[in-house]
Amino acid sequence: MKLFFEFIMIGIGALIVAMGLELILSPNGMVDSGTTALSVIIKSLTGIPMFILLLAFNIPILLFTSKSFDRIFLFKTLWANVCSSLFLYLLTPVPPVTTSEFLIVIYGGVSIGIGVGTVIKFGGAIDGSEMLAVWANKNFKIPVSTFLMSINIIVLVITAIVFSIESAMFSLIIIYIMTKIVDLILDGFNQGRSVIVISNKHEEIGEYLINKLGISITYLNGYGGYSGEKSKVILCITDKLMYPSLKRSILDIDNNAIIESSYLADSHNIERTPIEQIIRKRIK
Repeated sequence: MKLFFEFIMIGIGALIVAMGLELILSPNGMVDSGTTALSVIIKSLTGIPMFILLLAFNIPILLFTSKSFDRIFLFKTLWANVCSSLFLYLLTPVPPVTTSEFLIVIYGGVSIGIGVGTVIKFGGAIDGSEMLAVWANKNFKIPVSTFLMSINIIVLVITAIVFSIESAMFSLIIIYIMTKIVDLILDGFNQGRSVIVISNKHEEIGEYLINKLGISITYLNGYGGYSGEKSKVILCITDKLMYPSLKRSILDIDNNAIIESSYLADSHNIERTPIEQIIRKRIK
């Protein structure tokens, strides 16, 4: 039942991506990234339907990189691509919903981000560039972020040549919005934060966090590398909404306190698909 639900959600994500591409970006000469962007560009030059181009790019890439992924991921990715191509075909006769550059950038980026984020969240992928990035990293040790950045730079240069420099500039904003929306979908609104506090007033800070802010803490044994003195280090988990209040309260007690904070990708489940991992590397 869970697997069936995941496939349904991947299909919904593919529909949203198809709507963003066919009804917003493609008719207005703007792109997002990777193979979907190349499909938009080639369609404008040749007239070949985008649903054919997307399959022509992604299916060979999926087969070529198949040894880098597990079977369920391959099936989900294949399903995502078949669904997106089907929806692109069905939406081909529908006119664009807007020609306003402002609305294209905002709603194009948001729709692609929601669609891609949904597909990734439920274990699939919809763009071949991410699959190639994993393959290149495993076989040639090329950093995933470097590979994806190179692909997007090439895409933006081609966009500037085929459409215009202005279209490439708008597309860059679309890519930024898209990746932020993907980040939001994968992490949610209340992203967890791991906070480490080093202070001589650790007991006072600890009591305040427990009694006033209702935050559970853990004391770790610390040892000064220079001074050699033993001390207590506070470790706690909070979210991005509570963090500013927590930080302010700690500094009110000890303005010399050292506070180190990092995001927890998912405080409930840290196991991730390869594509979700590389998406996070791209958007940080």
